[in-house]
Amino acid sequence: MDAEFIPFDVEASRVIELLAKQIYQSPLALLRENVQNAFDAVRERRQKGDEFDPRIDVVVQTEQITIEDNGVGMSREELRRHFWTAGSSSKNTPEARAAGVVGTFGIGAMANFGVAKALVVETESARTAERTISKAERDTLSLKEDCVEMIGAETKGSPGTKITAVLIEPGSIDVANAKQYLREFVRLVDIPIFVNNELISQVGLDTAVPRIPVAQQEAGVNAKIGPQLQGSYEMAVSSNAVVRFVLRDIVWKGRSLVGHLAIKSGDGAIQTARSGFGLAMAPLSSLYNFGGIVDLQILEPTAGREALTSDGVRLLQLMLSEIENFVSERLALIDECNSSTPFMQWVMSHHRYDLAGKLLIENSGKEDISLHEARQLSEKSSAQVQFYGGSDPGVIKMFASDDSTLLVLSRSNPRRQCQEGFLAQVPAIKNIPDKPTVSNIEEGIHLDNTKWGVAFRLESIVSEDYFIDIAVAFGDISHGVPVLLHTGSTGSKPRIILSPSAPSVATLLQVFVTHVDAFRSLAKDFARTSIFPQISSLVPSSTRVGAEAFIQAMRRKRETFEYDSDEWDDLSSIWMDYNEGRISLPDFIDRAKFKAQINVQYLEKATAVSEVVPDLLENERNLNAELQVPAQWAAEPPMMRTESSAAAKLITIEPSEQDLRGYRCFIALAPKAYAEFGDFFTQPHSTSVVWGGQKVLFIFIHHSGEFGVYYDLQTTEFVEEKAGGGSQRTSTIILKDKIYIPVPPAIQPSFVPKAGDRKRFEIKADLIRTGVPNSE
Repeated sequence: MDAEFIPFDVEASRVIELLAKQIYQSPLALLRENVQNAFDAVRERRQKGDEFDPRIDVVVQTEQITIEDNGVGMSREELRRHFWTAGSSSKNTPEARAAGVVGTFGIGAMANFGVAKALVVETESARTAERTISKAERDTLSLKEDCVEMIGAETKGSPGTKITAVLIEPGSIDVANAKQYLREFVRLVDIPIFVNNELISQVGLDTAVPRIPVAQQEAGVNAKIGPQLQGSYEMAVSSNAVVRFVLRDIVWKGRSLVGHLAIKSGDGAIQTARSGFGLAMAPLSSLYNFGGIVDLQILEPTAGREALTSDGVRLLQLMLSEIENFVSERLALIDECNSSTPFMQWVMSHHRYDLAGKLLIENSGKEDISLHEARQLSEKSSAQVQFYGGSDPGVIKMFASDDSTLLVLSRSNPRRQCQEGFLAQVPAIKNIPDKPTVSNIEEGIHLDNTKWGVAFRLESIVSEDYFIDIAVAFGDISHGVPVLLHTGSTGSKPRIILSPSAPSVATLLQVFVTHVDAFRSLAKDFARTSIFPQISSLVPSSTRVGAEAFIQAMRRKRETFEYDSDEWDDLSSIWMDYNEGRISLPDFIDRAKFKAQINVQYLEKATAVSEVVPDLLENERNLNAELQVPAQWAAEPPMMRTESSAAAKLITIEPSEQDLRGYRCFIALAPKAYAEFGDFFTQPHSTSVVWGGQKVLFIFIHHSGEFGVYYDLQTTEFVEEKAGGGSQRTSTIILKDKIYIPVPPAIQPSFVPKAGDRKRFEIKADLIRTGVPNSE
């Protein structure tokens, strides 16, 4: 039989639709992409030196949308080579970069055909005075035949471009949603941008990041902010220690960066921009929970504009770390630092107790004094100054008198640790011991069967989950302490003493005897809530060396099933390479398949937490009754139930039930993120969640402080009208085949589907370096 060779063919309209949807994850992204092109065109015309009143108009109608600008426009050749050719951009030139353009990817017309069935472009060039009208329909797009109509038109002497997109689904873009969506990207733009005649741009920096009532303020010109960062700054502090920080004339590693930043503590979400045009929220770790605006021309988005490049994120994290160091050192000089929990957190994490002198401490029977004043008192030859970390009224009465000063440490961190760290540097101030004592220790062969079984199980759990070999013993502990890391030892192992009379320990012993089936999970929870806080500094990965080893192990695991994304170009350039014969068909398929992978998660219903982990709520309630609740920013272990499995993607707690650490909703990691980062979540970590527009960012920081994971969810709906979020208490739940992360109550409605509804999330996740190690 005769052999016949035929060419491989593709349906161009369908491929373009798929690629457009892969890159632009929301139908509203069509608006953003075209408005950004209009914005770039206006900036290029300004750079050219033309005098004109810039303006961009967006009109949203049921059947179509139009975007019109009076920018630089396009010549017939530019229209052909750049707008109608995917992967080609006219903005990768010195002139365009000098104008501060935002887009450089060359996506062009492709952005529209995800939601448009026809496109009309009318443009007049400010450079050549040519006026051209071009048209195309999605159904007739072809790689082999001429399918874009180009018509020369009479010049009107008014440069600019008007794009009209006829929608595939009439009414699919709503006016109110369009305004809300675009406002997040263009509110800081200095060019007037209108949507159906309503101005949505030209918001001043003082409105975007509002000024605060000022108790203290300072400014500096070309000041050194950190080892690599300098600039002209304004810093304001309110009476309750809210910090607003503005930086201009920025120089990083000796290189001037065009742009500025304005951030405020407690705001949570940092929106990035380039030349005023919004890019994406940045997944940054911040003890001060800084939020606001970072507008730098050096920042670049990914092709879909939904995230910053990893280089951009790393740059901002390093800059933010230097800013936090600078702010902390300035705060240490003023009384308002006493009201700043973030300042105390920073002092703790950096072990800079020398900066804690302005913090107040209880002076028994007298007015509170600052730690600096306490040191001054101790330097007087006649003064006797001591401090006490307990709460026994008898001890306080015994040592407090008119002739001496007794300082009483705070009962809560981070203030207590800052006080303790500062006083440890003042030899003249002596500590009145108030350490719990242990008596009647039972261990090893002297334990009865119940205690031996409980000890054996807890030792196994700590070894498996935290990689530490400990010895568990029982004994009477003073001060009502249920669990204590004892200075005595069995061999070289750390020894954990449990007090049988403590309610949590008594419950554990009783459940071992009466409900063996429930004991395993209860013991896991006990190890997490009661033992881990005692041994956290001993966990191997809490050190810098241990953290580096853990990161390398995770990277090796990822490399076994994933290409390095830096090796591949964007989809548009891959398509162009194939179309022009520079790569083979197999190469095109491999690269496009990798790049087109979108991690999508659908939620159709919520399952009750009690159905998935029946004993979790009761255990948490019983075991935490005696414990001090850690600060939200503190790293904590996950709640482990690795013997259980579940299919549920979303689990919730009914209003009639007690919440779990303030949460009533938990979402499962997407399968790819579970496979890549599951090991990370088994380690103690802290949690931050920020949100704005259609995006939610979860930021998890490893307890070493060296690195973390960001988990980025792009929704199809608006999460909250106003951006928000910040540090949250860690409440990760790990099952055999699922990892659930907590959803803050403020945004829970955006995650829980109504009857017959389905929620869709686009997901990105990656490792991040924090630049803020927890010093040992």
